[in-house]
Amino acid sequence: MDLAADFAELERGLARLRVIAGLQAERTEARRPEISGWCALEHVAHVSLANELIVRNLESLVAGAGLLVQSGGEPVPGALEILESGVIPRGRAQSPRMVRPPARIDRALLAEWLATAETGFASFAAQPERIAAASGRIPHQLLGPLSAPQWVRFAMVHTRHHLAIADAVLAG
Repeated sequence: MDLAADFAELERGLARLRVIAGLQAERTEARRPEISGWCALEHVAHVSLANELIVRNLESLVAGAGLLVQSGGEPVPGALEILESGVIPRGRAQSPRMVRPPARIDRALLAEWLATAETGFASFAAQPERIAAASGRIPHQLLGPLSAPQWVRFAMVHTRHHLAIADAVLAG
């Protein structure tokens, strides 16, 4: 895993999320159940909420303190393989309730979620040594305890995953 490459791809992914969020509602809210249970805008909202939480996790890990920070632990079997491959298998997991898109997506609020993630990730990308030096771990509900670099990698892989689905829904 390459932290600089992960931040660069994450930056491109965040820019693409913003483009999709700015498209007309007729396109972004169209349903394609043969592709996904969510419309493209719901994918953008989900990944934006998740990225906002990941930025908070990174802030806690860099500070070395926080409610969720733990001193040890390893990702669950198979988690590192997913992170290293850069591919999340489709349909294998249910998103946690706290990052499920709301029934009605407020585009102004969505823009705030995107901005928080963009600003946070850009700050860490400008000083990657802060991420590399963080020694704690914060558990992911499916992958287990992840280090700061692993959270960055997850953010990139997760963003890529949902962008691919959102793009398929838009093209469908």
